[in-house]
Amino acid sequence: MITDVARFLPDDPDELVIAALACPLCLRSEEVHFTAALEGYDPRVECECPSCLERWQVYLNPEQALRFGLLTARAGG
Repeated sequence: MITDVARFLPDDPDELVIAALACPLCLRSEEVHFTAALEGYDPRVECECPSCLERWQVYLNPEQALRFGLLTARAGG
């Protein structure tokens, strides 16, 4: 499984937050499935691309974890 670190600021727009989690192979972001593990020592988002079937993890710092949590709460997921 590929691992990476998130590259977005807590005050970035939603589109940049989602783009930071794009598939590392095909670069799609709009259809990627996210599973967040935001609590604990190493907050992360586990991602899966339905197009190329790649799976990867993106680790977040605490501020990014809060930002991603707010984004998914607004989106209803």
